[in-house]
Amino acid sequence: MRHFIAHIQNQDTVMAIMQKNTMNYSLFVKLSLKVSVCFKDACFRSYRFFFKFAYLTLLALFVSGCAHQGEHRIDLNNLDRSSKQVVEKTDLMLAAESGNSNALKTALEQGGKINAITATDTAFSLALTNKHEAISRILLSAGSDWEKGFDEQQTSALIMAADEGFDNIVKMLILKGAPLEAKNEKGYTALAISAKNGHLTTLKILINAGANVNVNPEGRSVLMHVVEKNNMLLSQLLIGAEADLNYSDSTGDTALKIARRNGFYDLDLMLVQAGARP
Repeated sequence: MRHFIAHIQNQDTVMAIMQKNTMNYSLFVKLSLKVSVCFKDACFRSYRFFFKFAYLTLLALFVSGCAHQGEHRIDLNNLDRSSKQVVEKTDLMLAAESGNSNALKTALEQGGKINAITATDTAFSLALTNKHEAISRILLSAGSDWEKGFDEQQTSALIMAADEGFDNIVKMLILKGAPLEAKNEKGYTALAISAKNGHLTTLKILINAGANVNVNPEGRSVLMHVVEKNNMLLSQLLIGAEADLNYSDSTGDTALKIARRNGFYDLDLMLVQAGARP
């Protein structure tokens, strides 16, 4: 599977901040303008060459000085991944919870443990629960434990990522061995929740990974949930993955009956052509 961690923009440039030197551009521009003004306001034309030389020299020295700022790097491959039980949320966990990339960087620089855990939470689980996709991806790629911090009876990291359509995180979790058929309290698997929420790419990823399309959250098949939303693309994808066309819920409803009741004629035709029975 090709590399899928995309470039992180705006606040999400924390990965770049951690891994390479940065230049103080604002200070650079400020100094450049000041020196430029001095040069333009030089009283004696005969000294123009001197001022120009001094201007260029100062700029060169400043660029050199700026390049040495931020030499302290964070090696994401050599973080402390040991698990540690803590009573209160650490600075790293608070940064992950709030989505504050600068605070996250500072906490990592100060040796924050990415796998510290309270009675219920880890930095990764807090980031994912609060829908901070980029920070979740950074912590996961750095070696965060993807199993801890999630209530097994409620949800899992894979279900939460699929729920939001976080495709890159879904791929990473699958590669790390996250169970495809784990269910939340309503019976939704990662595939079922991605289908219900209309995440086409996420659904494709999970089908290709081998997730079962014939699960029945809340007593209805995944196909029935999708047909009810009149989603042709997802219905076609599920049918192609051999979803049960004739699953009937406790009231006798089927995907075809739902399509006909709601006047979804294109879905009706597609289901009948695929083999659905009236």
